[in-house]
Amino acid sequence: MSERLEEFRLKLEQSPENLLFRFSYAQLLSVHNQTKEAIDQLIICLDARSDWMMAIFLKAKLEISLGRKADAISSLEKTIELAKSQFHDDPLAEAQELLESLL
Repeated sequence: MSERLEEFRLKLEQSPENLLFRFSYAQLLSVHNQTKEAIDQLIICLDARSDWMMAIFLKAKLEISLGRKADAISSLEKTIELAKSQFHDDPLAEAQELLESLL
């Protein structure tokens, strides 16, 4: 395990309720190709904050990488809904493009 991954794992042990640590850990896991664990961490984030657009968007991208097309479509649709309501133009365009590529 990389030093940064270990650092965030320890931070999570000390503060498991800290969603920013958990999201950062999920991002690092995804960079280190630990995709399933990254998704698990993102699900915990989303269970606490279902309106976290960047968390659902990262989850969608990871689902695509695992070939989970139906899950990715669902996550991208939610990303698009949140991006519109939260006025995130760049993620909206990217999510729409990814969704179109899956349909």
